[in-house]
Amino acid sequence: MRLAEPLDQATGLRRLFAAEPAFHSVGVLGPDPRRNARACAALAQGLSRRGASVLVLDEALPPYNVAGMLGRLARPSEDDWTQLALPEASMDAGEGLRILAAAEGSVRLAGMSEQALHALTELWRDDAPEWMLLSGRDGMPAGGLASTADARVLVLPGDKRWLAEGYALLKAGHAMDPRGQWLVLVEGVEHDSAQRFHASLCGTTQRFIGVTPLFLGCLPHRRESDESLLAGLLAESLQSLQTESALNFEQYWQRLWLFSRMSHDAARRKVPHAGRHAR
Repeated sequence: MRLAEPLDQATGLRRLFAAEPAFHSVGVLGPDPRRNARACAALAQGLSRRGASVLVLDEALPPYNVAGMLGRLARPSEDDWTQLALPEASMDAGEGLRILAAAEGSVRLAGMSEQALHALTELWRDDAPEWMLLSGRDGMPAGGLASTADARVLVLPGDKRWLAEGYALLKAGHAMDPRGQWLVLVEGVEHDSAQRFHASLCGTTQRFIGVTPLFLGCLPHRRESDESLLAGLLAESLQSLQTESALNFEQYWQRLWLFSRMSHDAARRKVPHAGRHAR
């Protein structure tokens, strides 16, 4: 899904003869921002500790974002992506993990030209991350950019009061983009209880929207001694699934760009109509 021809002949030759690296896009979204951030941080660290290079596109706001969960401060404000390539704009979180603050990511992408979009990924063309995790922001429709990923992890709190909100988020995300596989990670309870929550959600999704989300695992209440072990187990489960994208790293950014453009165009069309109606 190229948006434009290669920038020059040398670039075209590199693309023609270079083997495409494996790439995986995973959206992490849920109704509770704190639990969502914890789950995304665990998956990112688990993958990076297993030797994978990982980029987290973090749409969530502090303190309940991935950087906050890792005890780090992201940049005080988002850099102008049109002037910085991704390695410069993102924060090194160690062990092959980088975090890109993206609370206004969709807005920035929508304002980019195709030329700027190509420049954004140019420095990572030969060493792109193998995994891109998109941490959704609370209040954004269907999790924002996270809904574009090939695999989407719904972080479901282990409390019956959250089941309806979890289902509503999954339904909205599926309606926005029906591609890809849904996974469920239950937070705050042990394995047996987590499986019951997953089964309850599956009964509803299968009946009303024809979707059967897979059970990824659980993150019980935080215990510092085994948090790393739990993260590793979740990462192993995620890696065992068929989550490889049909797109490479650069092409996936083009998907994000198109999604952002279409979303903001649709939003602009609604505003004048709403204003006339109000008058």
